[in-house]
Amino acid sequence: MDRRTMFLAAAAAAAAAGPAFAQTQPAPATPPQAAPNSPNTPSSTRPSPLGQAEQTHASQTAMLGGASLQMANIALQKARHPRLREFAKFEHDEQTIVAEVLKSMDPNLQPAQPPQDVTATIDRLRNMSPGLAFDREFVEAQIKGHEKLRGVQEDYLKTGKDLPTINVTKLTLGMINEHLALLSDLRHDRLASL
Repeated sequence: MDRRTMFLAAAAAAAAAGPAFAQTQPAPATPPQAAPNSPNTPSSTRPSPLGQAEQTHASQTAMLGGASLQMANIALQKARHPRLREFAKFEHDEQTIVAEVLKSMDPNLQPAQPPQDVTATIDRLRNMSPGLAFDREFVEAQIKGHEKLRGVQEDYLKTGKDLPTINVTKLTLGMINEHLALLSDLRHDRLASL
């Protein structure tokens, strides 16, 4: 298991454990049919365990992360530069784990569709042929997407109140900044020399 996967797995464990640590008194016993969070109640009808700021953060993170995952999947098939294929694998693994963490924190999470400019970029990448032009377009799209993701994390950290979500956000922000540094290196040093 690589460092990135272990890092995000720790975030998932912290997020899952957060509600258990937060409980100070046992919940009152209720019949299974009446309990909104009962295992017998479909998750789509259960109230979200998160506040509005946390729901907005999770939805935006999942939406942009899902778009980044789609781009990474395309790049795994089309990228020519070995470092880009490596980055696409990192991004695929990271976004898969982040989506699992967010879903564990809010089983009702239903991210919105990406904005039109993001779906247009995904379509453009999907329709491009493998080669240098694709590699450069992928890097630029990932930089823009990671900058948007960074903004979502930073905005939440200004207003967020839920400690497990704050901690997951801090970990996610660290990964985003690391990816932006890798992408900048790829943009300036690697792709320029091809």
